[in-house]
Amino acid sequence: MGASESKLAFKEDIFRLAGDENIPIDSQWWSRFLQLPETAEDVQNLWSANDLRSLTLNTPADRPLHSQSSPRKNAETLIYRTIGRLHALQTRRVYDDPHAPITLEVLNGVRVLTRLLPYIYEADHLNDWEAQFFWAPRKPAEYVNPKSGQKKYFDGLNETKTVPEQQKDAVLGPPLGEQLLDILINYLFFPNFTLPPRNDDNGLPELKPKFVVWQSGIGANKGVGMSKENERNAMEVLRLLLALSSRAMYLAPGIVAEKDVKPLTYLTTQSDRQVILNTLCSLLNTVLKYHQNPWGFSIDLSAANKDSKQALVTYSLQFLLVLITYPVPNNGANEFRKALGRLHRAEDFQFICEGLRQILMQPTSGIFRPVQRLTNQPAAPIAPETLSLFWELLQCNKRFRSYLIDTDRAKDFVVLVLYYAVEAKDDPSRQGIVRMCVFILQTLSVEEKFGKKLNTPFTFQETLPPALQIPNFHGSYADFLIGHIHTLLTGSNRGLESLHPALLAIINNIAPYVQDLQRATSSMLLNAFVSMSQPSFLLANETNYVLLFSLLDAMNALLEHQQEENRRFVDAVVRSRKRFEALRDFTVDGALEELDRSTKERKDAGEFAGVRSPIRNASLDSARATRSPALSNVPEDSAFAIGDDEDEDDEATPSISSHASASVAVPNDALPLQSRSMSEKARGKQPAGLSSFSRSTSQNTSTTSLHALNTHTSNTTYNQSFSPTAEWRGGPRLSTSDPSTNTTTPATATTAKHADLVGAPPSSPSEVKVQTFRWTARALGWYASMLWGWVYAADPARVWAGTAVRLFAVRAQRREVSLKSPRGAVDAVGDTIARRIGGLSLPGGGGGGGGEGGRQTMREV
Repeated sequence: MGASESKLAFKEDIFRLAGDENIPIDSQWWSRFLQLPETAEDVQNLWSANDLRSLTLNTPADRPLHSQSSPRKNAETLIYRTIGRLHALQTRRVYDDPHAPITLEVLNGVRVLTRLLPYIYEADHLNDWEAQFFWAPRKPAEYVNPKSGQKKYFDGLNETKTVPEQQKDAVLGPPLGEQLLDILINYLFFPNFTLPPRNDDNGLPELKPKFVVWQSGIGANKGVGMSKENERNAMEVLRLLLALSSRAMYLAPGIVAEKDVKPLTYLTTQSDRQVILNTLCSLLNTVLKYHQNPWGFSIDLSAANKDSKQALVTYSLQFLLVLITYPVPNNGANEFRKALGRLHRAEDFQFICEGLRQILMQPTSGIFRPVQRLTNQPAAPIAPETLSLFWELLQCNKRFRSYLIDTDRAKDFVVLVLYYAVEAKDDPSRQGIVRMCVFILQTLSVEEKFGKKLNTPFTFQETLPPALQIPNFHGSYADFLIGHIHTLLTGSNRGLESLHPALLAIINNIAPYVQDLQRATSSMLLNAFVSMSQPSFLLANETNYVLLFSLLDAMNALLEHQQEENRRFVDAVVRSRKRFEALRDFTVDGALEELDRSTKERKDAGEFAGVRSPIRNASLDSARATRSPALSNVPEDSAFAIGDDEDEDDEATPSISSHASASVAVPNDALPLQSRSMSEKARGKQPAGLSSFSRSTSQNTSTTSLHALNTHTSNTTYNQSFSPTAEWRGGPRLSTSDPSTNTTTPATATTAKHADLVGAPPSSPSEVKVQTFRWTARALGWYASMLWGWVYAADPARVWAGTAVRLFAVRAQRREVSLKSPRGAVDAVGDTIARRIGGLSLPGGGGGGGGEGGRQTMREV
């Protein structure tokens, strides 16, 4: 809209839409909304938030819901006329000149709906109207002449087609929302719009969609040759599809996994296999083929506003993730996820691995090229979404997992995933990235072949980024992985305590296969054991002992299955035997005496104002047992230090949808398998350090973190509500045959499993038990929050800016800060949202006023 007069005229039309109650339904005036704007910015900037909210005002009580005098009635007419015009442009020749391009009107129709829909979704009072207007079978629309009061019924998608009053309740077609989705999917594959020009038999522009794969790769040996204009058009259609699907943004995280998001349900359950496969392959190939760069030059993915290709890649990846992660209600099958799980050709997997690797290794370009060094490139702005896509492939396609492990590519991805976890671990705003990386590693670790492959020597540490290098490292991939798990366990900020069970689960899963563990790695495991067995850790919370049990179980698996191949680890255990013996003799009284003594010593030394543990006054009326030795004073044969060493199935497993119903049983926890040994009572009282998704830290529950213990932080506070009961102190003795079905205490677990520290390996080792990640409603809420947070923050058009999102909270970020990284703070976005989803309560409806003048980012809820 080049001329200022045209922009002024368009703004006047917008004002009239909100204030004029007498606009005839069949007036040509409505067409101005699709003909006047010239760019997406015109629609975005001239249609303000106040203008849009004026169309969604609640109907006054003295007016009928669908009365012409309601501003919402004009919104209905605008939606009808826009969708009807999009359908007409796609199915018949509407211009006098049959060769005239349809592009501008189609784009303006897409832009109007993209601008309006988020404001409909944010208005709670429109929920019933939205369900009826968009998702009920379409019936005739009603128009009341303001002068005569006469009623008129017509087809909303074709204002010239009237309907007799006696047929006013007749069904004219499927729901309007479904018809809009069909129209938009067709436009993704429409010649002369998103595909190159194509004529019919009469030499006129083709008016039929052609379902083909956009780019070469999976499902196509040759691309269709999209022009930059085609790419820009496809990008705008994808943006509207995301806007239609963004109903989840306006739901609370606690319920988002249980709500039926109608657009996504329709898209993911439709039966047209041609549409599903071509859409899936087009989106996937667009992402994986972007800037294939065999020469190792820097890949600049930072200009989404200027580069239409970058915007298309970003929207393609985000829309693909939204589709494949959607949990269909009532355990229905997600056809996009099933199609992704059916990929099986080796060449497809090779293409996928190379595409993912090109994106993820940008900031670590020297990782797999020993002759090159680190180039200090910034991370790709779509790196978080790419990690998510990698995780989804691992979960839903077992053939891909096997290919990854059999070809040794899994080891490369372990290094990449560890890089993103370690690089983000100290940034509270990016803990979602760390969480996802840990779950990726846990998903890989359940494979037996993966555990065995980790015994390969790791020989190129000097090419790694500094954040990944372990001083004086020698060893295998297993040593490298355990070393960084130890870093995440003991060297990260307090917010990552909720990941400790998953980190220990990874060690548990690989322990039966690890061989030749180095001395430094053995010391790390024993140091972690020492920290977890300290009374200050065990008595800090009712269930902290489960972490110790998990570590002991991993150490036991090492000894039971690979004792002869791990002499250094055996030696470390033997040298530390007094630590195990002290834990075997653990009693509550002895632990409390030690804590009191330690507090007094530090107080006398002036370290801090000593506080007597509140649990000292707990119920200790039962007979007092033998005091436990002070673990901190147990002598060792030699000290341990970390330093130098000496020398198919079609179905996804586990799929998100398949676990949706299971989540109802335990709605407040995303429990990995390692937590199954807990009683229901104990599980309900889990602290932040024991569930995959921590409770709100505002609750009066505290734990002693391993980081605090390893840095000698002495001002530890204790859980005021934890009282060591007789059940906690003297629970059932652990059965050595099935550790997953009993409630244990530190004393009983250690006595049963480690009475004899190291003996001859058993003639027939017990069955290996893997600890898998399990989806629950709470986990899905976290995941949806993170994905939609990325969508919100990465959008250069600011589609959702200023709306009252509820899935996460929003704050404005200063523009000069946002420009420091390629996508501003986008690589950190979504990682902070809903970190404390349990009992989540968003202030003020979710923080809608981010403002439209600057880039947006998330803040921790």
